[in-house]
Amino acid sequence: MDFGHYLIAGVMPYVAVAFFVLGLGYKIAYWFKAPMHLHWELFPYPHTVPDQLKEMLTEVFTLRSLYLFNRKFWLPSLMMHWGFYFVVGWLVVLLLGFSFAPYVGTTGGVLALVGSFSLFSLRLLAGEVRKISVPVEYFNLIFIFLLALSSLLTGFLADFQVRYYLLSLLTLKPALSIAAGYLIPLLLFELFLIYIPFTRMAHFAVKFFTYHKIKWGELH
Repeated sequence: MDFGHYLIAGVMPYVAVAFFVLGLGYKIAYWFKAPMHLHWELFPYPHTVPDQLKEMLTEVFTLRSLYLFNRKFWLPSLMMHWGFYFVVGWLVVLLLGFSFAPYVGTTGGVLALVGSFSLFSLRLLAGEVRKISVPVEYFNLIFIFLLALSSLLTGFLADFQVRYYLLSLLTLKPALSIAAGYLIPLLLFELFLIYIPFTRMAHFAVKFFTYHKIKWGELH
C-alpha cells in the first residue's frame, strides 16, 4: 500500500471532519456575536416556535423564495440541494445497515450531478446572471459536479461494502483495504468538507440567524 492510499483513506477523513466542524463552529460563533440588524416589521412573520419551524423547513426543503423570485433557477437548485439531502441520508441508512442505501446514494449523486450542471449552464446562458456571477461560483458548481460524477462512475455511492470502511473510521481503526478506485471520490469529498466552511456553501448553517435573529428578531 502506497503513502497516497494511506493518506487519503486513513488520515484525511479525520483532517477533513476536523476542518469542517471547527470551521463551521467558528463561523457560527462569529454570526452569533454579530450585532443585531435594524429590524423593521414590514410584513407578518410567525411568532410561535412551531410556526417558525414550519417556515424554515418549508424554505429549506422547497426553496420557496427562489421559486417566487427566480423561478428559472429554482428546479436545478432544488435538485442539487435534494442531492445533498439524499447523500446525507445515504450515509445514515448505510451506517444503519439498510440494504436500500445504494439506491439512496445513487439518487443523491444523480440529483447533484444534474442540478450542478444545469445551474452552471444557466449561469453561462443567462446574461443578466452571468454579469453578476464571480469565478468562485462557477468553481463551486464544477467541484460539486466532479464530486458527483466521480462517485457515480466509480460506484462509490452504490457499493454497500463502503459501509464497513465508514464503520472502521468511526472506531478509529480505518480499513485501508478500501478499493483504490474509490480514492478519487473519497479525496474529493474530503476536500469538499474542508472547503465548505470557507465558502457561501456554509449558508445551511446560517439559516437560524437569517430567520430567527434577523428576519424574525424582535426589539425589546
